[in-house]
Amino acid sequence: MDPSAPNRQAVLIRPRVDLGRSIVIGPGKIDLLRHVAEGRSISAAARAMGLTYKRAWLLIDALNRGFGKPVVEAASGGKGGGGARLTPLGEALIARYGALETKLDSASQPELDALRALAD
Repeated sequence: MDPSAPNRQAVLIRPRVDLGRSIVIGPGKIDLLRHVAEGRSISAAARAMGLTYKRAWLLIDALNRGFGKPVVEAASGGKGGGGARLTPLGEALIARYGALETKLDSASQPELDALRALAD
């Protein structure tokens, strides 16, 4: 299979990382943080992922509690509206997880190519 083929996914390995102290980071939480960063809203991020607001908030709260400091800061609604933004910690989580995905994909190419060949 041609590695430059357009149907090839950019990210193939999506790890789940257990950092202990009840901190678990995986593709779902990272995608949620990415959506919050894009839309500046937990509600919009939840909708984009097909989650309820409560589920999205619980995932974010688990990260906030696990790290002992917020990854997302939310402003309550009102006349000016609410919103949410990533903290520097939230931004760092996305960056470090993305770097991990890239390294894992690169190191795993021979095995991934072999798996693709089995599907051909």
